[in-house]
Amino acid sequence: MAYLQFPPSNDIYSSEIPVWLSFKVGYYSSFARFRKLNYIKSNWFGQIVVPYPKAMSTLNSQNYQAGGSLNVRAIEIGGIRGVVESLKQEITAKAELAQSFLSGGGVIRFDHLETILLPGARRTHVVVMDLVAKTAQQAVIINDIASTFQTNVFPIANTSSILTMRHPPLWAIEAFTSDGTTGKFWDGQPLVSVLQSVDINRSPINNIPYTTGNYRPLAVNIKLNFIELEPAMQVGNGTDNIFSRSDRV
Repeated sequence: MAYLQFPPSNDIYSSEIPVWLSFKVGYYSSFARFRKLNYIKSNWFGQIVVPYPKAMSTLNSQNYQAGGSLNVRAIEIGGIRGVVESLKQEITAKAELAQSFLSGGGVIRFDHLETILLPGARRTHVVVMDLVAKTAQQAVIINDIASTFQTNVFPIANTSSILTMRHPPLWAIEAFTSDGTTGKFWDGQPLVSVLQSVDINRSPINNIPYTTGNYRPLAVNIKLNFIELEPAMQVGNGTDNIFSRSDRV
């Protein structure tokens, strides 16, 4: 795969597209410098460009668990003084519990568990597109796009051992307008992702396989599920920008 665009730049219909969506694909690496978002955007081995799809949704979620951080926070923030204050509270609480037990009272220990972030949650991006060809040339392109997405959801077998395989490629997703302007207002700042699933329907119009003279499908519906390679974090500079662990270093 090198570069696929629908409709192609030399097509009269390409001028009708106000916003495009770009999918740049790069080789997987376990080294952080090779999995940065800007690195994938600059060192891609393939790119797919389509009109902004009819649906692009992002699931932003975090995992939480019940945990106790009271004493840890006292140590981190208050130092020795925090530890002493925490011990004083613990001694007072035990004295109150003992007195309540002996007197038949109803004092109980307070719930110290808090809702604590559980690291590891990753955002997912769902893209649903309808590619409808107006010419025989466009029919070839949309079929190539569908086949390319389908192929790159799987691992790569070009290793010397039949017992090993290579990791599927990494993706950088970015929207841009017809004048070349990029911005998070359309794409929601996707981080470097892997392609988790690809659903292809080559008969999306009334379930009828409309074809060209060489039996290429005239319309293709593609649903893509991406999951980000690493958890997202706030940059922490007062903006709403986010980045990944690799982008941070």
